[in-house]
Amino acid sequence: MRGLTPGLFDRLLGDRGFRGRLTLEQLKDAVARDLEDLLNTRVALPADALDGWPACAASVINYGLADIAGSCLSSIDDRKRICDDLRATIERHEPRLSNVQACVEQRAGSVNRIGFVITGVLQAPGVLEPINFDAVLQPSTLHYSIRCDTRGQA
Repeated sequence: MRGLTPGLFDRLLGDRGFRGRLTLEQLKDAVARDLEDLLNTRVALPADALDGWPACAASVINYGLADIAGSCLSSIDDRKRICDDLRATIERHEPRLSNVQACVEQRAGSVNRIGFVITGVLQAPGVLEPINFDAVLQPSTLHYSIRCDTRGQA
């Protein structure tokens, strides 16, 4: 394999020594970084503001995640809604991932943070591979940290 083409922003903002190709692991890391940027961006419009304009709803005007500042993070219903929002936001704005799922992961000893597992299929030319990400939400700052989960992967 000759390598994978990086995303647009990686090509525009890359180092001067940029060679133009990524390994699969570099692509996974780039997707994790881009997911972190996506999930830490807040949508400025209310959820129903673009109901009459589906093309706008799928565009950069709707880029980011809905604000959860008013949510009760211990509520099962609110956690389900957050997972649904994570999935919908990723499916809408991250074309390298398909079949996205997000669920809360209970972690022993986890204080002042909520863990999520995001799963999907990584798609790139010549690549169709299941991928998992660990996401951690810090409720005090509403900041997500994302990393590629390599548990159980070859």
